[in-house]
Amino acid sequence: MKLGKAILALVLATTLAGCDGGEPTAPVSAINDGGTGNQSLLVLATVDVDEVTGGFLTEFQITVSDRDAEPVSGADVSIEGDFATLDVQETGTAGFYRAELSGAASGALRLRVQKDTLYVRGVVLGNIGIHAILEPQAHDTVPANQPLFVRWVSDREAPYARLTTRDAVFEDLPDQGEFLVPGDQNPPRSNQRYQLLRYNEVQISGGLRGSYFRMDVWRTVEPVVVQAP
Repeated sequence: MKLGKAILALVLATTLAGCDGGEPTAPVSAINDGGTGNQSLLVLATVDVDEVTGGFLTEFQITVSDRDAEPVSGADVSIEGDFATLDVQETGTAGFYRAELSGAASGALRLRVQKDTLYVRGVVLGNIGIHAILEPQAHDTVPANQPLFVRWVSDREAPYARLTTRDAVFEDLPDQGEFLVPGDQNPPRSNQRYQLLRYNEVQISGGLRGSYFRMDVWRTVEPVVVQAP
C-alpha cells in the first residue's frame, strides 16, 4: 500500500510538471541557459522543493550583492515558470529575497534580477521534476551489514544526485534510479533515514563570478529498521 501511494503521488505530480511544451523529452542540461547581465551582481539563487504533509512546497531564496560584497536592497527579483511570474520579495535581511509556492514548481524556471542599471536576466534552469523513493519504505526492516539497494523513480533525469543516511553521504551519483549502499556502511539501526537529493545548477553568465541558479528536490524515507542477524 505504501509503495502504491508513492507511485500515485509521483504520477499526479508528473502530470502537472510535464505540461511544459515538450521539456520532459529534452535533456535538462540542454535547457539550462546562463542568461545575460552586466557583470555587476553576485546572485545566489536556490529553488528548494521539499515534501510536506499533503504534497510539496517550493521555496525560492535569492541573495544579491554587488562588486564590493555589499547587500543589494530594493532590487526587482522575479522567477517565471508554469505558475506565471512570481515576484520574490526582500525579507527583513538586506539583499535576501524569499518566496514560497504551494506544490512543486513546474516548467523551466527563468530568473531576472535588476537594481537600477545593475542586472541579470534571461537565466533559465531546466526543471528536474520530483521523485519518489520506492525502496526501502518507511517502517521496512532490512538486514544490517549487507549491501542495500535504494531505488527511486523520477520525472526526468537530473544532472546530479546525493544520498544521505545517518551513517554516510554518497555524493555525485548518477540519477539512474538506484544506488547500492555498501554493506560496511549499512550498520544496525532502529531509526535509519534515507534522504535523496536530486539537483540541477546553471552558472549565471551575466553575473559576478560565483553566481548560480540551482534547483534542489528532496525526498526522505524514515524510519527504516536495519536489523542485525
